[in-house]
Amino acid sequence: MKKSVLYKIFITGLVTVLIVPVNMLIGGNNLSYAEETATVQLNAGELLSSKLNAYLSSTSYDRNVDEWLWSIQFTNVQSDVEKIGISFSENQEVSNMKGSNGVIISQKEGFFELDPGESKVEFHTKERSSVTADIYQFKDSKKIRLGTLKNTNRPAESKSTTKASENTTNVMPSSSDKLEESGKSSDSMTRDDVQKNSSTDEKINANVASESITDTTKKVDSSDTQNSVQENTRAKMNTSRASLGSPLTGNTGNPEVPKGAILLEGVFGNINSAGNKGSSGVNNIYNPNVNNGVPYSEISLSGSKNWLSIWSKDQYRMDFSNSFHGRTYINFGNAANGDADGLAFVMQNASSTALTTANSSDDGQNLGVYGGTKAWRSSIFSSWVTPETYAIKKSVAIEFDLYSNSDGRGHDYDKDNPQTPHMAYSFPSNLSKGYRPQGNGDKWEGGALSTNGADAVIRHNGFRLLNGVVGDNIRDNTWYEFRYDFDQPTHTFSYYLKNPITGAQTQPVTIPWADLSAELNLSDSNNMAYWGFTGANGAASGQVKFVFTQVPVDLSAKIENDVLNLGKSVVDIEDHDTYNPQLPAAQDSDLLTFQTRFTVSEGEAALKINEWKSYVSPVDIDLTKTVKNVIAQIGAKKYTGTATVNRETGEIKTTFSNLEVHPGEDVYMSYELNPTKHTETKKTHFSSHVTTEEVGNKTVNDFLSQQVPFWIKGNQAPILSELTTDKKEYTDYLDSFHYSFKYRDADRDKLSYAVKINGKTINDQTVLDSDISDQLFEGTLDSNINLLATNTPFVVGINTISVSINDGIHPAETMESKFILNGYLGFEELTQDYSWKYSRTELSDTKTPMSRQEKMKIKIRDTRNLKKESFIRVKMEAKSASKALLSDQFTFNNQSLGETEFPVNKELNYDKDAGLLLKLDNTSEIGTVSGKLVWTIIDAP
Repeated sequence: MKKSVLYKIFITGLVTVLIVPVNMLIGGNNLSYAEETATVQLNAGELLSSKLNAYLSSTSYDRNVDEWLWSIQFTNVQSDVEKIGISFSENQEVSNMKGSNGVIISQKEGFFELDPGESKVEFHTKERSSVTADIYQFKDSKKIRLGTLKNTNRPAESKSTTKASENTTNVMPSSSDKLEESGKSSDSMTRDDVQKNSSTDEKINANVASESITDTTKKVDSSDTQNSVQENTRAKMNTSRASLGSPLTGNTGNPEVPKGAILLEGVFGNINSAGNKGSSGVNNIYNPNVNNGVPYSEISLSGSKNWLSIWSKDQYRMDFSNSFHGRTYINFGNAANGDADGLAFVMQNASSTALTTANSSDDGQNLGVYGGTKAWRSSIFSSWVTPETYAIKKSVAIEFDLYSNSDGRGHDYDKDNPQTPHMAYSFPSNLSKGYRPQGNGDKWEGGALSTNGADAVIRHNGFRLLNGVVGDNIRDNTWYEFRYDFDQPTHTFSYYLKNPITGAQTQPVTIPWADLSAELNLSDSNNMAYWGFTGANGAASGQVKFVFTQVPVDLSAKIENDVLNLGKSVVDIEDHDTYNPQLPAAQDSDLLTFQTRFTVSEGEAALKINEWKSYVSPVDIDLTKTVKNVIAQIGAKKYTGTATVNRETGEIKTTFSNLEVHPGEDVYMSYELNPTKHTETKKTHFSSHVTTEEVGNKTVNDFLSQQVPFWIKGNQAPILSELTTDKKEYTDYLDSFHYSFKYRDADRDKLSYAVKINGKTINDQTVLDSDISDQLFEGTLDSNINLLATNTPFVVGINTISVSINDGIHPAETMESKFILNGYLGFEELTQDYSWKYSRTELSDTKTPMSRQEKMKIKIRDTRNLKKESFIRVKMEAKSASKALLSDQFTFNNQSLGETEFPVNKELNYDKDAGLLLKLDNTSEIGTVSGKLVWTIIDAP
């Protein structure tokens, strides 16, 4: 039997399946190849001028065309340089000059002209000649000579041949006869010899003698063997460096921790790590035989196969609104005891836990701050991911690279500058400024069917070699001084590395302000930036250490902080990680006193307080309100101060007029503020910094306090209870609606509330006065329940009433209750009285339906099922003692009285001559008769 169709369901849509082969055979054969490599280590010619820096080096020998490949790299090009010009002597054959984009650059009137945005050029020369290049800037149609680049060593000559069947790699030695022709051996060459005739704007860096590596290895598939070959190569490189003459023979850094190292309590956060953290951390050292017996903090980054970072805390970020100076002493470790890839001094505005997310075994070269090793994508249908994606965002890095990554097997960060250890700066989160693609032209993307893109090469700016400049080998387990300074009026950030014993230092490097401010996004960070160090280590364990110094401070002065509520301290002295009820704590409604006690010991000069800076969390302390009761007190004498608040950073600068502290005196400086509203109990901190001036000689000193922790209890959420309705079951049209609920709030906060039925608001008020005890609220609707009203919240069946209260701090507290609503069937409108009044002369001889005296109205209400339109049958029956008013004497719409169908929920209006009519004639009984008309709804639906 065929079944009837009750529902029809249509499913539409388009499904497309794309199938691609898993294995793709190219040419139908296995591919094999042989590598040929000529590794060349050369002197790099260097030009440092006020307009630009330039570096000349040779990278390889092309045996196919018997030519040598050279490169010149440009950094710190100033904005007023319109063009860069390069010229060579007439006897030098220079060809195939290309820019960084691979485009050939033509020679015009003896000059190769470059745009100032060109970061690097490459060119070829014939034979084994050295290269001398004059560098010019073009300005206002004039050529201005900036200096000369000269490479004093000849490139290494490679005559190797490679047999594909043996898969061998021949690395040929470079020539060193240029040094011999100079009349001095590499061991006897002095600093004056290599820097002779240099000037401020033109200086040739020839501190590193020609280096060579001789090695012949078989190429095998084993990665362990390849790693072993690589380590042997590195060892030979170090041996080569050690055997060469140096202008600083025997020189090391400071074997002891430099005097003046300071404690860093609260300045830095915790070590951030991926991989093995090792013994990395901040250690406070108390040794009477070191640092004049003054305690100091030492930061170490160590371990193996790891990526590490450590950052200043929020309140100790760099402030580029003011000039500042930094002095850090770095111990680069001992090359004999480990092989750290290197470290970087980094400024950033990502977060206080920032660390590279490129944490695979291939990413040790990123020093914990840079990104990935190459561009890649997960499938041929995916978008390309470029290296900067994984770097620390909004960052500027000054790297100290201890290991050369230029093996051509995906470790190519140092391809352009393979000499190490070196120092340079770059922009890790900026793809165009921080990296260039290697082995794929100027494109990061690979082929259409490839998931591997170009390898990444770091763009090194301000490149400085370190060995042979500040020490023989900086990895000698001694301390070297890293200085950085920012001059706010000129917006100049510069840095250098210095040997604290000999005074030898690298040429200072300046990072252009436009780049620095843009990369750090200083305009959106109130000119503040986190600062700290990152590092990475490979398979072998390595360690670097740091200590910090600054201008001398008067260590006999003591600074202590406290936070009080009604005169009682709420400081968590033991600095617990979690809160427990036994700890002191403040309420968010308390008015807290933030106090710094500053003491000058007997026998010291009197100090004038120039400024009291303190730091609170703008998230935890309400800085939108005025700071109250700013006072300083020495004994019974009080001073009134002025406070200036930075609402973004939480810094409160306070000054007092003529506030002097004499030996043996304490000054208590304080102000009052309220906490912000908290949803949970939270630990926060208070720290301070006092700047003084010695009375008499005006010597300025700074005193930095330890931050003190304290807890603020969380605001308690309001409590809602006993939501009820006056009935459990209602009927539409007949019943009114009443409800009530109770509430309380331990904090006596002002509460807002909303009452909803089935999600629709019926009452929304902004304020309820709360108390710690239950308060009763009663509500009612203005009229009876009406299911036919526009936007009624009610439905037939089960309804839900919900009440929400909110203190503006916590998520709203909500309670629900259920009730039943029944639909109504009956007459909503029906004319109650009908009358007819006629004289016999107005009536005809035959029974005729006659008009009423009144208009008539009927409306039948049926709210039992509002989803369908329906009609109701109504039976009308007349009852009377008089035959004149029986049912057969009436008509309704010209039909006999009986059952009639009416639409529901629709008001029907009838004029006097329509609807219910009475048949009358001139024989009708004279007088008044009465009866009843019964309307009965027949519940057919």
